[in-house]
Amino acid sequence: MNSDSLTLYQQVDKFSQSEVTALYFRSGKINFRVFCRRIDEMASKLYDLGIRKDQVVSLLAPNVPETIIAFYALNKIGAIVALLHPLLPKNVLLSSLLETKSVMLLLLDARYNDYKDSLKESKIPVYFLSAYPDLKPFIKQGFKILYHKDIKNVDKSHYLYKIPKSTTQFHVNEDPKKPSVYLRSGGTTGKSKTVILNDDNVSFAGKQSEWILKRKIKGISMIGVLPLFHGYGLSMGVHAPLMNEAASCLMISYSGKEIVSKVKKGKLNVLIAVPYLARKLLNNRKLNGPMLKNLYATYVGADKPEEELFQLFDKKMVDNGSENRLLQGYGLTETVTVNFVNTSTDNRIGSVGKPLLGVKLRIAKDSDFNKDIGPDNDGIIMISSDGVCLGYLNTPKEKQPFHYDYDGTKWLITGDIGHYDKDGYLFFKNRATDVLKIAGYSIFPSDIEMYANRCPNVKSSAAVYINSESHPYVHLFLETDSDVDQDKIKQKCLKILQDNLIRYSVPEKITVLAALPRTEVGKIDKKKLREVK
Repeated sequence: MNSDSLTLYQQVDKFSQSEVTALYFRSGKINFRVFCRRIDEMASKLYDLGIRKDQVVSLLAPNVPETIIAFYALNKIGAIVALLHPLLPKNVLLSSLLETKSVMLLLLDARYNDYKDSLKESKIPVYFLSAYPDLKPFIKQGFKILYHKDIKNVDKSHYLYKIPKSTTQFHVNEDPKKPSVYLRSGGTTGKSKTVILNDDNVSFAGKQSEWILKRKIKGISMIGVLPLFHGYGLSMGVHAPLMNEAASCLMISYSGKEIVSKVKKGKLNVLIAVPYLARKLLNNRKLNGPMLKNLYATYVGADKPEEELFQLFDKKMVDNGSENRLLQGYGLTETVTVNFVNTSTDNRIGSVGKPLLGVKLRIAKDSDFNKDIGPDNDGIIMISSDGVCLGYLNTPKEKQPFHYDYDGTKWLITGDIGHYDKDGYLFFKNRATDVLKIAGYSIFPSDIEMYANRCPNVKSSAAVYINSESHPYVHLFLETDSDVDQDKIKQKCLKILQDNLIRYSVPEKITVLAALPRTEVGKIDKKKLREVK
């Protein structure tokens, strides 16, 4: 069978006889032979519980082995997996289950208490995943003590790992083009949407892993700290290594201590991160010395990193004799993330890299999506590739984010602003939804943040639009060292901004914080900042 026609399950199952490590978790590991066997066992259990092809099952759990196993088991059946944020607010869960028409919820046992009252209002059956089966014996007792209050109300008969093994046979899904995954996205218009993906979408970037890494991938290990609900975590942190007989090093949350340990032992070779996590890695004093030679590359995306981060990060690697470099990429949930990336042999700081093989780029004006406006001209980024999603759930055709050429070529209108240079490097400027209008002028928060980050002692910044009753303005938040003079920092920063920006872009208010609020994946939480007075 042609590898291009395989489902996600089939791409992993082809290694079912391999003794190569598939998953690292805590102090343990699971090879492909055991991993694939557990997927098959889980699939039979879920089939016995009534799950069938094209039914929707919601999955709300962080990256523990059972989460990954359940995902591939559902894919084997042909079910659609709605991947939810592990910390989804309880009042949002029910609406999400209804929107996706889920027939079952798979939930991490330690989170049940947070949702049990809400779930009483729902007739959807709930079954439980757990980290417990994959912990070492001496850690299991501590788990029961630590999570006693959280798991005491869990129906023990609904633990998937406790349900007896089944030998039920069923027809294995072999269609990689049908809908298989639902992911939440901010949407290309800034409004939250549910993105519909198929297996070809999810595996698009993973098929080019060796082209991206410029090395053989079999047997190496990539970090899997971004949860499956994050498209980058799904496609690159988990599926890309597994479809290439490499390991995903699973972490429930970022742990500098665990990263240091895994890198030192050679069990972690490729990192993917958002800028905030990359900065934490850079400042981790224990992540230093000869162990850095075990790292091959670190890819960063989501938020826009400042250039200084690349310079400091790469210098640390060079000083320690490591080939590891901080490489920026670009993508969206609507394309299951990676579409453009800098590589070790082809990179340009300030850009998000060149397109992956098979990715077409067009920079267009609002008024004409049929025409590319050429290099060095900012416009709306449009992408055509096999990674482009099937569309938004419960959304009419006229509101889908696509443009079709006369020859039928399908383009995603990202809504993002950027340009490419004469060599084909893409320069991402702003999410179109982040472009502000004040007094008729376009204001780019990324420009404000770029100059703010150049101010001494500023570690990070966020420019937030405030639509007050009197007049709209920009409120700039600075994250600084705790021992600096806040008034001096604000004065220096304001001077830099006034020297480099039109007056409408200069923030009316500047606030210094010890730490900017962040989401679970490390992105600055601008929604919370808007609540700061």
